[in-house]
This record gives sequence, C-alpha cells and structure tokens, in this order.
Amino acid sequence: MKSRLFAHCLWLLPLLVLTGCGGAASTVATVPTTAAKPQIVFEGPGIPGTTSVQELFTANLDGTNLIQITHDGVAKFLAHFSPDGTHLIYTKFLTGEYGDPAPETDIFSYNFAVAAETRLTTVGSAFQAIWSPDGQQIAFGTYGGTGLYLMNPDGSSPHLVARPSGALDDLRWNDFAWSSDNWILFAVGQNTNNCFKVRLDKIRPDGTSRTQVTDGGPNCTPAGMEQYGDSDPGFSADGQTIYSSRGLSPLPADPTQTLRHLYAFSSDAYTPGKIETDLSIASKPDCKAGVPKGSPDGTQILLFLFCPSDPQHVGVTLTNTSGSSWTFVATGFGPDWNPTAQP
Repeated sequence: MKSRLFAHCLWLLPLLVLTGCGGAASTVATVPTTAAKPQIVFEGPGIPGTTSVQELFTANLDGTNLIQITHDGVAKFLAHFSPDGTHLIYTKFLTGEYGDPAPETDIFSYNFAVAAETRLTTVGSAFQAIWSPDGQQIAFGTYGGTGLYLMNPDGSSPHLVARPSGALDDLRWNDFAWSSDNWILFAVGQNTNNCFKVRLDKIRPDGTSRTQVTDGGPNCTPAGMEQYGDSDPGFSADGQTIYSSRGLSPLPADPTQTLRHLYAFSSDAYTPGKIETDLSIASKPDCKAGVPKGSPDGTQILLFLFCPSDPQHVGVTLTNTSGSSWTFVATGFGPDWNPTAQP
C-alpha cells in the first residue's frame, strides 16, 4: 500500500534487474532557467506517491526566488546539485509513480547554463543518482534495490560496483549518499529473525571495504507499515557525521503512518552501544522527518518535515545540527544544497 506521506513502499516491492545502460546522453527537453544562483533544489508541490506530479524547483533558504525549472508533467525524484553547482541529476518517473510496483525510471541531468535536460540512462529502472565529491562520476541504484552502479557524468561507461547478496540480512540497497571522504553510504533492507528493518552500510567506490554503520535501531516493522530503521541519509560536509531519517513506531496522530525522527551519528563502523543522537525528540517528538542533508558549511540541515499539529507547514524545513531551531522554507520534498551558493 502507499502511505500518504513518503511511505517508502519500495522496501516492500519485488526486486528489479538492471539489464544495461544507454551510451551517449541525449537532450530530451528544454525548460526555463534564471540567472540568479539558487541555494537549494527540491521537488514539489506534492509528496512522492501522491496523485500530484512533482516538478523541480529552486529557491533561496528563506523561500524567496522560488522558480519552477521543469514543466513536462512527469514526476521527478531527489535532485542533487553537482559539486560545481552547474548541473542537477535526478530520477524521472517516465511511467508510474513512487510506490508503484513497476514504474519506468531513469536518471536525467539538468544543465543550468543552457536550460536543457539530458537523459543519462535508458534501462527503465535506474534510480536515486548521486554525484562523486569531484563531480567526475555518478553513482546510482535500481528501483528494486538490486545493486550499486557508477557512470560518467554524460551517462557513458556504466558498470556494476556491488550488489546485495540476497541473504536475509542483505536483501536490497537503496538511498545512496557519497561523502567528501569518498564513502558511498546506502540503506540495507534486512529481515532477520522475522524482524524487518533497514540499517546503513558504507562502501568504497571500487566496491571494497564494505562496513556496517548502524543496526537500524531496536524496533521491527509491523506488517503493512513504512519500514522502521534508517533511510534517506545525508553526510555532514566533512563526511564524519551522518544524518538519518529513522523510523521508530506508529505516528501518534495517525497510527497507520510511521513516526520518523532526525538522527545523527558518526560515520564510524557500527559497534553495540554506538552513540546516536535523536535531534527530533526535544522539539519535534511527534513528526515525520525525512531526507536530511547537511549544509556545505556544516552548520545546518535541510529536510522534509511533516507535523500533524502544523498542517500549514509541511515540506522543506531548515534546522541546526542540535535540532533546537526549525524553520519552514517551502512546500516540497527532497531538498538538496547548492554547494556554490552563499548562505
């Protein structure tokens, strides 16, 4: 089933197979742009998995200079700025939408200089692309969580890095993030001892040194619920801190949805008793926090926030690294920072 708010039903879907990527990229659309340098990008106005189509928007941190940059009526998902701020990469739903069992998804790039969109993959299942710290590579997965791939920024030379074993503790990989110290973080679906939840692991871009980072917390996902555990992680600028959306329990205001808190912990290997800090518990205890991304200067976090007690401010939100101050920015989902824009 699909939740009303980013249900992450992908964890409940059958696995898909990546059969190969296209060669040269091809320009498929032209969309408006602006000379101003935006600070953030996000999708909106609706939430993935709803009936509305998510287009891409750029804006400043205070919500001003809001500009819609795509207009083709096809849902976009999780856009990311290139390290030099000149391009975006994102997933496009060519058929279907987030949470469907078998939509057609591929990776696209948007070039701000020429206001053009280019399709980078043509396999119909490519999903959740991220940039390398130097902008020379793009990592991506598949909608079914079947593996981690790398390609060049123009879509050429795609190749498999690693894939889940299929064992109960290594069922599928999603939700990638690439740190400044060259680790690729990903969420691992596991179902051990009849307990389904999602943890975080990291791996080097050459497929070596895979390391468990979290255990996903103490709770198992009830049947039919959005997964418990860690998802949609983001790194701090120095790569030493990970921010995660952790599913914990039913949402108090709506037990059919999952309560998700913003967590912070080190990027070090997981050991029992590893320190984890719940940044939501003091000021946002009954809210859903998702897709957190640390700021380029290391002082702030962008995320999606839904609080049932504040239905007028559902969307892109700014908080500090202690979780003590929360500021609504704009209606939307999946925000990312422009690393070249001034705060």
